[in-house]
Amino acid sequence: MDMASAQVLDERHDRESGARLIDLRQSFATIRRRRWWILATMLVVLGLTALAYQTAPRQYSASAVLALDRRVEEVVVGEDPKASLVTDSPTVDTAVQVLTSTRLLGEVADAIGLTERIRTGSATPISPEQARRAAIGQIRGGLQVKRTGLSYAITVGYESTDPQLAARVPNAVVERYIRNQQGDRESARNRESDLLRDRIAQLRGQVIQAEAAVARYRAATNLIDVEKDSTIVQQELSALSTQLATAQAEQAAARARLDALGSTAGQSEASNLLRDLRGQQAQLSAQRADLSGRYGPLHPDLARIERQLADVNRSIAAELSRVRSGAQADYQVASGRAGAIRSSLNRAQGGLAAGNAASVQLAELERNADSVRGLYQVLLERYRQSVAGQGTDQSDAYVISQALVPSAPASPKLPLYAGGGLLAAILAAALLVLILELFESGLKSRTDVEAKLGLPVVATVPDLNTVPGVALPRHDPMGPASYLIDYRASVFGEAFRSIRSALRIGHADQEVRTLAVTSALPGEGKTTASMCLARSAALAGQRVALVDCDVRRRASSRTLVGEVEAGLTSVLKGQVALDAALVRDEPSGAYILGQGALQEADYDLLTSPAMQQLVSDLGRRFDLVVLDTAPVLPLAEARAVASMADGVLFVTRWRRTPTQAAQLALDMLGRAGAHVRGVALTLVDLKEQARSGHGDEMTYYNKFKQYYA
Repeated sequence: MDMASAQVLDERHDRESGARLIDLRQSFATIRRRRWWILATMLVVLGLTALAYQTAPRQYSASAVLALDRRVEEVVVGEDPKASLVTDSPTVDTAVQVLTSTRLLGEVADAIGLTERIRTGSATPISPEQARRAAIGQIRGGLQVKRTGLSYAITVGYESTDPQLAARVPNAVVERYIRNQQGDRESARNRESDLLRDRIAQLRGQVIQAEAAVARYRAATNLIDVEKDSTIVQQELSALSTQLATAQAEQAAARARLDALGSTAGQSEASNLLRDLRGQQAQLSAQRADLSGRYGPLHPDLARIERQLADVNRSIAAELSRVRSGAQADYQVASGRAGAIRSSLNRAQGGLAAGNAASVQLAELERNADSVRGLYQVLLERYRQSVAGQGTDQSDAYVISQALVPSAPASPKLPLYAGGGLLAAILAAALLVLILELFESGLKSRTDVEAKLGLPVVATVPDLNTVPGVALPRHDPMGPASYLIDYRASVFGEAFRSIRSALRIGHADQEVRTLAVTSALPGEGKTTASMCLARSAALAGQRVALVDCDVRRRASSRTLVGEVEAGLTSVLKGQVALDAALVRDEPSGAYILGQGALQEADYDLLTSPAMQQLVSDLGRRFDLVVLDTAPVLPLAEARAVASMADGVLFVTRWRRTPTQAAQLALDMLGRAGAHVRGVALTLVDLKEQARSGHGDEMTYYNKFKQYYA
């Protein structure tokens, strides 16, 4: 690949890198190209949809709406814990599950007679249980129960081919739900009453036993009133304590008086008589001392005083004895009283301790009795409420609207079928187009070729049968070559001028003087391209030689020069001179070195040094040498001849040449040392490409076709 080609590809790659992932123009072009397939597919799918709509069974739908009360008012007000429960979201969800339960649906099936209808309408005898299960399954299959938004309303719907049944089922479901709910509450209340009755009977005996135990213990411990008895004993203890303190004080005072009698002062304090006697004793003792000192011991008055003093002493002794005896008696009395009070206090304290110990056990018995009595009262009150509430239970659900018999079927819905059919038709057509595009391995445009093969497209050669105003006989090998002579300014002639311009043929900087024209597979238009390129260059005033290098098919030889005796093989063998083998094409002035019709093919000659020398000699003598080779994939000599030329023009047929085959052929050419200068996209349908093509100049053919003759 030369520098110019590489630059073209780099620019192309840069443009594609910035392109959108989904090319809308190419997508629309594909749709236009496959429009008949798309139209046929959509018509088939829409027809099948219409048939399905006509044959679909008519389904009728009806629905009833049920609401749950947030709080049910009780007729008999009581302390029922269930009455305080408020309906919440989980309660509504639970109600939805109950509405679809097997139990409720079975009751509905029996109520509307569906079970019996299935049993009697069965072709084979079935049991009532089997008929009931079938009826439940039929109802569940058409039943739709759902909560209405976040409200407390529940919609119960049913679909059936029978409009009467479509309305009866939801009405029966909501009615049975309300009835079952009320019945369940009544049953629960009755069970509660029975349970309370049995429990109350048991508690009644326990209450009697507990109260009897309290009474027996009171009698055994003589505790009539624990609180009152305890208060009396405590008051008695308080009084005895006070008395004991007083008695002990009196005892101490008596002892003090008794001890005080040992002293004169104490004796004087104990009795006035002793005080007077002690005064007389002191007076007489003073008189005796005075007389004794004044008159001596023998004075007559002294004897008298002695007698008086002795009498006073005897009186003092007698009085002292009396006082001491009285004090001793008082002390003994005080001691006895204190002891008696202390004994009474001890007895009272012992009685209080025993009473307290007995009151602890009594309190335990009384608490047990109170507990049993309280539970008995609670259950008795609950039983009273339960009995009073029998027959007043209400359901927390009510019907907002009942289901009405539908007058028109709910399905099939024409808009749904129409929309679904249209969507299915579009998807089927898209899938078909995708499959066709995936299985189409041909190269479609300049952009496609350059992206997949990595080579520049030097020309887009149209199929003359698709050029407006051109009518050529089919299977005429000379048709395109002759058309090129007659209509040089046509779009067909312009394609070969594009090849010459891209390869710089006829320019001062021309590098390619020997050009091998080849393809991956046969039937891709390489021979036609070789002949037309040779004629186009010759008509432009250049010396051109066309060499038929296909020793098997001899296509260009048969087309341009017919049967010749000497040709390429003779020249290579040295049997004929080159000038003798060259044949002039009179319409264009080009020279043709064909294949001899009568010579036996020698396949190794094309890969010999003689062939390389011949190509070099022709390159020096002519401005352009076109080598029409065999296809690359099946024949090795095609690759060998291509490597001998200055360049290779690789021909691919529009939408026919498989991409993988073209890539494989180019890989083989590269391994053989050939220099591929560009790709010619041949047999392009101009009408189709102009209408639905994308990625090359022929997409805009309708805009510039007036430039061509």
